[in-house]
Amino acid sequence: MILGSHSLSERKAMKRSAMIHAILVLTVLACPVLVPAAEGQAKHSERRAIWAHPGDAGTSAESVRQFVAQCKRAHMDTIVMLVKGMNGEIYWKSPRFPQTIAKGYESFDLIEHLTREAHAQGIKVEPWLCDFIEGASGAAYREHSEWAQLNPDGGTTLTEKLGPTDPYPYVWMCPARRPGYTDQWLLPMIEEIAANYAVDGIHHDYVRYPGDVAPDSYCFCDYCLKQIPRYALLSFETRPEERYRVRAVQPRIEANWPSYPAILPADWEQRDRREKADFLLNGRTTPGGSPDLRYFFYDYRTRQIETFVREAWERVKRLNPKLELSAAVMMNPIQAGRFIGQKWHTWTPWIDTFMPMSYRSRFQGGFETFLDRLPEITTRQLEWTRREKPLYVGVATTYLYREEWQPLDEIRDRLNELRGLAATDATGRAEKTRALRAVYEAMRERLAEVAPEREREMSALVTAISADGGRGTVPSALNELGDRLAKLRADPPPGYLPPEKLTRAIEAARKAKPDGIVIFFAGSVTREKLWPTLEATFKD
Repeated sequence: MILGSHSLSERKAMKRSAMIHAILVLTVLACPVLVPAAEGQAKHSERRAIWAHPGDAGTSAESVRQFVAQCKRAHMDTIVMLVKGMNGEIYWKSPRFPQTIAKGYESFDLIEHLTREAHAQGIKVEPWLCDFIEGASGAAYREHSEWAQLNPDGGTTLTEKLGPTDPYPYVWMCPARRPGYTDQWLLPMIEEIAANYAVDGIHHDYVRYPGDVAPDSYCFCDYCLKQIPRYALLSFETRPEERYRVRAVQPRIEANWPSYPAILPADWEQRDRREKADFLLNGRTTPGGSPDLRYFFYDYRTRQIETFVREAWERVKRLNPKLELSAAVMMNPIQAGRFIGQKWHTWTPWIDTFMPMSYRSRFQGGFETFLDRLPEITTRQLEWTRREKPLYVGVATTYLYREEWQPLDEIRDRLNELRGLAATDATGRAEKTRALRAVYEAMRERLAEVAPEREREMSALVTAISADGGRGTVPSALNELGDRLAKLRADPPPGYLPPEKLTRAIEAARKAKPDGIVIFFAGSVTREKLWPTLEATFKD
């Protein structure tokens, strides 16, 4: 607006209006404005949550009350409580799935007790479900083995190895198959919780494919072998007898893809599972082109997980629009989309809070490297989601203490090696006992500082075992040292695990200005004696 374009009377009126406006502004600024806080709203802007297991809360009203009180002292806004475990066991009194209720919880409804106590303290509760993973002896796989994901050999994830020798103990269920696990088991469980409990939301975990073993091997069940080609329209179902080659108009062979040739081989239905899987992973959309068919395999998997996330959101919101859905996700959604079908930055329409598991175990290098890179990955996560929904940084306390736990693990390994050596193997025993003593020396000083009595006892055992090159070592000494190591791991003395590591990790996470921090998990915080650290770090 240009002042000179108005008449004198208009300019006078505008001046009077401006003076009145200035007086009003000064009056408002001089007076305190009282804004009533929403019910249960915390004073801080940073949100705080903690993942917890049923054992952390116990099986009595009093133990739940004490657990909630501890979370309150640590300034937690939300308790994310596991209610469907990795073996498929559940921790609520389910009318529809009574065969899956965990032992010890048949008559104790954890969700009911926890929500009552937590809400009385102004803390939200989000039941946490391990979505697509089940136990080998769990009810879902026992009753419906046809729902399991299959590899090209027709085996479930029970046929895989975790590391060089350990059998993989879980069965992953196919997210795509309908009717199947997703719509007959998992979604009904989510609906049952949303419809019958005063919870504040639902939390997804293991909402993905089994990338920890054989990430490109699942799923090739009969259903997926039919649906992957159909999803990508690798051939027409209309007039299937008519088959056409690539119409080579462009000199670069891949540039002719819009001619939509029949990509599936003519003998597709006669091929066995392995042959079909190999084609879908290593085949070519155009003869002479690059082996690119696996792109459709990856895209199909991300679509199945995304579909489930959307369906869960729709069903929960239909029952209670106020409920929120959150998800524990891998750090990098771009890479997670390729390896496990978890392209989570596309889920913003159906997830209210993202909780990336930015654990130190995901980072190589030392503790300082982790601290430097944590803000960077958090910044990227906020960029990937465009800050469309809140994002909490997941910090796992146990993984912060790699340097403190590693000597214990190495001593345990040396003890196991000594047990396997013959008494006559003087060279081997001398080598292992020297290594054991060297590792113990690396941790001895800190142990002596915080628990001198325990250090003296362990030093005496290490000296006895390593004396005379280990030739006189008896099994009882090895076992006793092993027992003391196990007790040290289960109950470390206060101060053995430096609490400042947790404080520094939280401070590093805050540099990227996320919406909140979520701690994994209550049981490790108790074992590592870190509750006072959380209380101090999260104090307003």
